[in-house]
Amino acid sequence: MLTQIDDYLDAAPAQACDVERIGPYLLYFRRDSDMPEISYARPVRGEREGTLDEIAAVRAAFVARGRRPRWEYLKELNPELAAQLIEAGFPAPTPRPLQVVTAESFRPEITNLAEVRPITLAEVVPVEAVLTAAYGGNPAEATGEMLRGMLERGACVIAAFVGGKPVASGGHSPVGQVTEVAGIGTASEWRRKGLAGAVTTALVQDAFARGCTCIFLSAADESVAGVYGRLGFKQVGIALDSMLPPDNMLPPDNMV
Repeated sequence: MLTQIDDYLDAAPAQACDVERIGPYLLYFRRDSDMPEISYARPVRGEREGTLDEIAAVRAAFVARGRRPRWEYLKELNPELAAQLIEAGFPAPTPRPLQVVTAESFRPEITNLAEVRPITLAEVVPVEAVLTAAYGGNPAEATGEMLRGMLERGACVIAAFVGGKPVASGGHSPVGQVTEVAGIGTASEWRRKGLAGAVTTALVQDAFARGCTCIFLSAADESVAGVYGRLGFKQVGIALDSMLPPDNMLPPDNMV
């Protein structure tokens, strides 16, 4: 299952990204958004171990595009990379519980507080504004381009609406029979009211309806994993990510 998920993580972002290769690493630069969390580098499974010089070259490629260098990968398939990234000046990778749900384990949650449904193209700007704010950005800068692109590529984006206004959202983008539930975000005043669970439920139901047999997500931490656990998601591994802070874009002295 981990290799199936890893293959998806190579294929899915390529639809919306400029892709470069440096040694055994693929670099994904999102075309429709400069949100730092959705541009990143990944190791290519089955390739040789990369070098510190290649990691420095990855870093330089991100800086050249005005992006914060960031890595995402699966711990079990790349056990050596964390130590290399730390030696190259990156923060210690953050572990995220990697969880999957099956038709047998799925326990849907519903809400009476909001209308939970797929969004339309006319709603991409206000929904993206909610997600931008949820992830610490300025909602006034939301253009809707990221969500518009997702919908045009056939992804599903679900939102919870209260009084006609979006207050939570998330999406999934199937590749074959595999999909990732991602980007779940809730407006601050509507958190801890079950809306993330309801949005995730609708996304999982849509994924099953599309014939997906491998539905996964990466929870932010163990407490969030518990929320998804209530829906029937079970941990199968660890996803790791590491991103340089904005004031530390240049390589360390020992790599210059």
